[in-house]
Amino acid sequence: MTNEAMHADGPQTPDPQSPNPESQVEKMFEYGYRKSNYGPDELVTDAHGNPISVVDAMMSAKEAAATPTSTPHLCYYSPRIPGNTGSAIRLCAVTGTILHLVEPLGFNLRDTKLRRAGLDYHDMAHVVLHPDFDDLVASMPDSRIIAFTAHATKLYTDVEYKPTDILLFGPEPGNIPDPTDIMFGPHVAEQVRLPMRPSLRSLNLTNCASIAIYEAWRQLGFDGGR
Repeated sequence: MTNEAMHADGPQTPDPQSPNPESQVEKMFEYGYRKSNYGPDELVTDAHGNPISVVDAMMSAKEAAATPTSTPHLCYYSPRIPGNTGSAIRLCAVTGTILHLVEPLGFNLRDTKLRRAGLDYHDMAHVVLHPDFDDLVASMPDSRIIAFTAHATKLYTDVEYKPTDILLFGPEPGNIPDPTDIMFGPHVAEQVRLPMRPSLRSLNLTNCASIAIYEAWRQLGFDGGR
């Protein structure tokens, strides 16, 4: 959190006992805010603003499989745009969804564009990193995988979602061909799509994921929300 963000609610009242108002801000950093002298490439911190590794902040695949959820799991296969993944991490944090990222990724997890999405280590605690897609399938063998693809004929609203489901999204458009073996492989139980006007190409990846997660959560009574 930047100094500007902390002052968004109004100016701070100077301490008459302190010749330097900045010293007050520095004290605030000691209680859950990012310390002002940390560089912009820092991604996650502990409760006192001290940096910790991204891997330490994440769940293991075993923990994710055993954690009860109120929404289906979300999976990004080989995401390429850090801002999309950053937004997905925040989406999963606020909905109680577990996000599975399947390598290879198109960015470093310490990318500053992830940090600009407002992430902290609490948000990263909803994320699992898999070295390949087989690792995801093996870690959750009893889960139904529902692939979201523009090539499907079934609408996403025609599915009765379960908390154990995995909602699978492929990589953003680019020079790498879409992974048809992943999106249409034997491990996929359903292929579904979001309706769009035919004259337009596509929705942003995390916008699609948000629509899907909230529809599933709505069906499940927004359990755990308020």
